[in-house]
Amino acid sequence: MVIMDNEMKLGMSRHDNQRRQSSLQMENTYVRFLLDGTEEGRYMALDLGGTNFRIILIEMKAGKIVNETFNLFTIPEAVLCGNSNQVFDYLADSIEVFLTDNQLLDENIPLGFTFSFPMEQKSLDSGYLVTWTKSFRVTGGVGEDAVQNLKDAIQRRGGFSVNIVAILNDTTGTLMAGSYLDHQCQIGMILGTGSNASYVENLENIDKWTDPIDDPKQVLIDLEWGAFGDNGVLDFMKSEYDFEVNKKSNHVNSFTFEKLFSGMYMGEVVRLILLKLIKERLMFKGQTTDKITKDWQFTTKCISDIMADTENDSRQTRHVIEEFDLGHVTSDDDVAIVKYLCYLVSVRAAKLIAAGLAVLITHIKKEQMTIAVDGSMYEHHPTLAKMIKDELHMLCPNTQVCKTSVSKTVELNPADIGI
Repeated sequence: MVIMDNEMKLGMSRHDNQRRQSSLQMENTYVRFLLDGTEEGRYMALDLGGTNFRIILIEMKAGKIVNETFNLFTIPEAVLCGNSNQVFDYLADSIEVFLTDNQLLDENIPLGFTFSFPMEQKSLDSGYLVTWTKSFRVTGGVGEDAVQNLKDAIQRRGGFSVNIVAILNDTTGTLMAGSYLDHQCQIGMILGTGSNASYVENLENIDKWTDPIDDPKQVLIDLEWGAFGDNGVLDFMKSEYDFEVNKKSNHVNSFTFEKLFSGMYMGEVVRLILLKLIKERLMFKGQTTDKITKDWQFTTKCISDIMADTENDSRQTRHVIEEFDLGHVTSDDDVAIVKYLCYLVSVRAAKLIAAGLAVLITHIKKEQMTIAVDGSMYEHHPTLAKMIKDELHMLCPNTQVCKTSVSKTVELNPADIGI
């Protein structure tokens, strides 16, 4: 926790050489206000979080959403492997389809662009791509303003009436969604394929802040904590399996923190441990199969399924083992070991996530707050949420971390609010 706190301070330093030492980007999002219940009007959102993205139209009255429309779109594989212009052209095409379908081509509706990739923001409506992540194997676009690239793509289509007023990533969006449901929301966290967090920071704590310190004396900070440890500060706690996962990953020596627990990587950690135990003839009579020796085949979904078992019921665990063609050599002890490994890796994940959140909670210094959480891993792992909550109660006994209802604002993988 001390290490993360120090990395945060370095990341907010006014001195370039100190900021470069930090593995936390501590990005200024330029979002100064949370929702307060007075919002009115119609707004669009382009939510690009992965291969599947959505375009949304909402109408708000007195701070409440009274009407909503959305469409889902899927980026073709050829675009994911193409150049950045193809990505933004596809987004522009999809916006035009949405506007046409909803008879909005002639209306100048403000649009917020959720761009779920590491970026450096220069203003509320500009964000310069640091790197493509996830399944995007795109060439070009790095160092370029994603908002301008989208505007250029719109112009290549002859132009249509849409006003891009803000760009933010999914973590900041999660915090804002949390503030819609609970005005005490101070932290947003993504816990899915990858992980990230954002929080509300006091301007006086930001050494690199150069604008006037005016009301509200706050801004949302995007930590980009998936990369925490990329400078080696977490190497002391990494296991041999973590180093191996890093070597096999698409982004070697990057996203160190999220590789320790996020949905993309946690299953592979378990698989590597199982392989070592099998090779030492401690499990499955020392027999391997093509499936268990293949990288990335033991997914975090396997862990979630296994963790749904109880002490006296191992049906899910046996089913997963059979999927890897190991059922014929499986003993009761093997089943127990698989369950225990998934438990240990899940506990480690909960402790790491809770430690990161505890640093933010301690830094914010409020007696009561809400944390907004979104992501497939948080949603589908049957015990992780409770594990994180229990760890937080031990780490932050003097802070009440609140709960509120699940968001139904847009009925597509809604954010879980609260821990």
